[in-house]
Amino acid sequence: MIKSSIIGILVIVIALVGGFIFFEKIENGYVGVRYSINGGVRDETLGQGIKFVGLDKVTQYPIRLQTIQAEGVSIATSDGKKTSVSIKYDYKIDPTKTSAMYKEFGNITSNDIEEGWLKSKLQKEARDVYSQYTILDILSGKSSEAEGQLLDNFSKAVEIKGFVVEDVTVGVPEIDAETQKSIDAIVLSGQENEKAKLDAETKKTQADAKAYETTKQAEAEAEANRKIAESVTENLIKYEEAQARKEHGWVTVNGANAIVKEGE
Repeated sequence: MIKSSIIGILVIVIALVGGFIFFEKIENGYVGVRYSINGGVRDETLGQGIKFVGLDKVTQYPIRLQTIQAEGVSIATSDGKKTSVSIKYDYKIDPTKTSAMYKEFGNITSNDIEEGWLKSKLQKEARDVYSQYTILDILSGKSSEAEGQLLDNFSKAVEIKGFVVEDVTVGVPEIDAETQKSIDAIVLSGQENEKAKLDAETKKTQADAKAYETTKQAEAEAEANRKIAESVTENLIKYEEAQARKEHGWVTVNGANAIVKEGE
């Protein structure tokens, strides 16, 4: 029984050790590339799950989206300002190119590639893009334009190796006190221009309202005079003449203006 127990324990130990040596767990969202000491890189990649690999070495690459934050990326703008920005990008690896990627980079992890080759490419493309803009361009309306150009350039630079970049987000550049002072002056000038424009529009509105009111008043007076003129008829004149004779004696009424002549 003692021998059976020892043998059983040995079998379990060997099975556990063999499980660690001969099997590989491929994480969800990753694929594995097998490297055989005898045959080199195997073209067939391993999907997620526990796989028997024998004595082969396995390197895993992410095929799901990864978000990478690159801090302190140095750039220089066209007006000679040197600064740094943080750049966040989302990428994944084309599963059909993982074997070729292993042959290119060797037995290193995706984290090593992110900190090495990918970061170097991002640095180069960021410098090229931001050298076309001034620091004020980046801090104003052209920041989105520069960001889009960086996404396009960076994507093209790394896709040949099997990296698929889907998004790039660039943080606000660090600026010195002199640059901040210039920006504040521009902002203040813009606010003053907007205020002057608003004041001018307000004055124009007030003038238009006053002119409209004057016009309407003149039209109302003209309409009243027209109605009065229309109401002065021949019968009305005769009636007024008769009333004047009755009250004052002889009265001559000439049109709308009465010339009164009093008799005995």
